Amino acid sequence: MSFLLPWAWAWGASGLAVLALYLLRRREREQPVSALFLWEQIPPDRATRLERMFARVDLLLLLQLLAVALFAFGLAHPLLRVSRTAGAVAIVLDGSASMTVAGRPDEALAEARRLIADSAGPWAIVTWADPPQVLVPHTANRDEALALLGSYRPTLGGRPPLGHALALLPHGFGRTVVLTDDPPPDPGVEIVALPARDNLAIVAFAARPAPDGMGYEALVRVRNDTERYHDVQVALHTGVATYLGSRLLAPGSEDLFVFQIGLVQTALRAELLPHDGFPWDNVRYYAFEGAAAVRVRWLGEEDRYLWAALQAALPVERVSSGTWDLTVAVRTDLPVSPAGPVLLVGAGSPEAALGGVQTAGAVRGDASPLLRHVVPEDLRVSVVHPVELPSHAVVDLWAGDAPVLARWEGDAGRRVLLALDLARSNLPVAVDFPILLRNIVTWLLPYQPRPTLAVGEAIELPPGTEVLTDGGPVSGVWIPDRPGLYELRGEKREAVAVNVPYDESLPGRAATSSEDPQTTTRADLTAWSWLALAAFLVLVAEWGLAVRRGS
Repeated sequence: MSFLLPWAWAWGASGLAVLALYLLRRREREQPVSALFLWEQIPPDRATRLERMFARVDLLLLLQLLAVALFAFGLAHPLLRVSRTAGAVAIVLDGSASMTVAGRPDEALAEARRLIADSAGPWAIVTWADPPQVLVPHTANRDEALALLGSYRPTLGGRPPLGHALALLPHGFGRTVVLTDDPPPDPGVEIVALPARDNLAIVAFAARPAPDGMGYEALVRVRNDTERYHDVQVALHTGVATYLGSRLLAPGSEDLFVFQIGLVQTALRAELLPHDGFPWDNVRYYAFEGAAAVRVRWLGEEDRYLWAALQAALPVERVSSGTWDLTVAVRTDLPVSPAGPVLLVGAGSPEAALGGVQTAGAVRGDASPLLRHVVPEDLRVSVVHPVELPSHAVVDLWAGDAPVLARWEGDAGRRVLLALDLARSNLPVAVDFPILLRNIVTWLLPYQPRPTLAVGEAIELPPGTEVLTDGGPVSGVWIPDRPGLYELRGEKREAVAVNVPYDESLPGRAATSSEDPQTTTRADLTAWSWLALAAFLVLVAEWGLAVRRGS
């Protein structure tokens, strides 16, 4: 130990003044009394001079002298020499989504503080996230490095190659340490691997049209990265219904849930139960390409029953200008076949000419995408229109020998024909009518998979398009910072799914040995602040004891 200001020990001489004042306060004094006979029976004081001297010393004096000594010790600025790692130390803190596990940020900060405390400096710290950021610039001030380290916050995104983070470090660092729960292979730097975490996760989520055309298939893969069996439940929310599945997963195993779903909105949400310390991969989102609300161009006569059934079947809106998704023609003859999907209700076109009405027979139908969840026998049709269908048309519903519901696809787009008079049937009041229309529109406007976005991934939005977020609408370049389903507004409204990167749900790799021999140096630690605090506490104790005696 050494002292920066040895002359400050002169403050210790003030202890003599404290002692002198104490002895003056305790000297013997004559006091008048009313009588002496009360004192005659007291045995004479045979104590020695030394014993009488010690009787004059009490705890208050000792506490005062101790405070003086501590102040003198602190003013001399003592230095404690300790052994530390020599050279500059650069620290790379993993800031990806897996580091948001409950308690994991505190573990990383504790390791970083230990590295700073055990090294002589200078230091620099960067966050290994997408994009990487400088957390602590080059500094030789230990207190500054520790203060700036407190602003470390992992993101919910992924991480780029390690070289992107290392490129932010200034030159001259002989030691680079990476703190991560998923060490990269052959990093070429020192790795401090944080303990493996327990995690239940959805590691894959996708949807596609069913091969037979009857609805859609949703695939959810679940992984159990724990050391015990788990009974996991998966709930798939389609916006119309919820599908449930349950499996018993062994430790370290995966299983695939396949859901056969019919009616869907433009987005799906899969939820895994039970939730764990990393909840961001217990819920995953998926969106199809297509408008959230179907824009309908209406041709021909008005039919409020048909429009009400369309509104009950799915989100729709009427448009008279601009672009549209679907053309609905009611009781009219179209001179030209429109481009794009068309629903013909008692309407003819150059592709399928209608004749006059004729009496309809019994309604019957076979299994098809348009009749999913529809009972044909419950439908009643009085009259139908004879129709000349294209040779490749498929008839899904018959009234006797006359086609009632047919579909085909040509160069201009998909077509569905209802060759009947709605007013002379029970369809407007049938429970199955909205379901039938939903099936028809889903076939006319099939959903296509949309690429899933990841948190932190920059997206350039088309001109005139904005995305609605919790912080308000965003246009231009959008970088999502939270998973979820977002609404994209432009010429049409669509759903966009954003997830935590799937790589963040996989178990971390084992760390490779990269220990290099480190040289050590001697570092000086100042202790005056601790000594000043100790002296203050001693004075508080002395004051409390004096107040207690006075009372």
